[in-house]
Amino acid sequence: MNNGGLLDQLDQWVRRGWGRFILLVAALTVAGTVTAVVAVFWTVALDATGVFAEASRFWHGDRPDWAGLVGLLLWIAGAAWIGGSFWWLVRNGHYQRNARNRRWMKSWSRRRQLIRQVRGTAARRDEDRPLLPLVAEHLIDEPKFLLPLYGLALLQVGQMFLRWAPGFVLIAALFVGTLTVGAVVSFQNARRARAFLTEHADGETPIEASANR
Repeated sequence: MNNGGLLDQLDQWVRRGWGRFILLVAALTVAGTVTAVVAVFWTVALDATGVFAEASRFWHGDRPDWAGLVGLLLWIAGAAWIGGSFWWLVRNGHYQRNARNRRWMKSWSRRRQLIRQVRGTAARRDEDRPLLPLVAEHLIDEPKFLLPLYGLALLQVGQMFLRWAPGFVLIAALFVGTLTVGAVVSFQNARRARAFLTEHADGETPIEASANR
């Protein structure tokens, strides 16, 4: 293949990877919006049916003044955290570097296969060795991309205090619990990725790394 054809193929791969990355961001945004809408409808449905009707201010949604203040402060802190974390990711080049990572050019199953090889839970194939350092670098950066989600967790908890209803408590608990599990897995992946790069520190630097800088 001539140089022109190779460059065209690389450009096509980069565009495809960028499209997958944007699709993932859009999917997360839609998922968050759907979660909020479901919480609202679920709470309204419970209130209408009277399933949890008890002589309690909480179950009737009668919010105390202190809960409103706490919820507002958490909501403002969460919004500020999300904006600041996105600014930090873009300002320090983490967003651009992640969007250009060759890992996004692969299918979901292929990415999972490469991650397992870096984690050491799958046999490492010779043909994948040039890609594994790039995947490891991405896994090391992965915890940083959870920063906006921490802000979203603050928003969810703030919404729980503002709405003062069982549905929002459940949604906040599910979101925070899921985020906690994801954060633990992400930090474990980052630790194993660092160990992988340390183990292969004397190896050759893959050509693909130049396109990831």
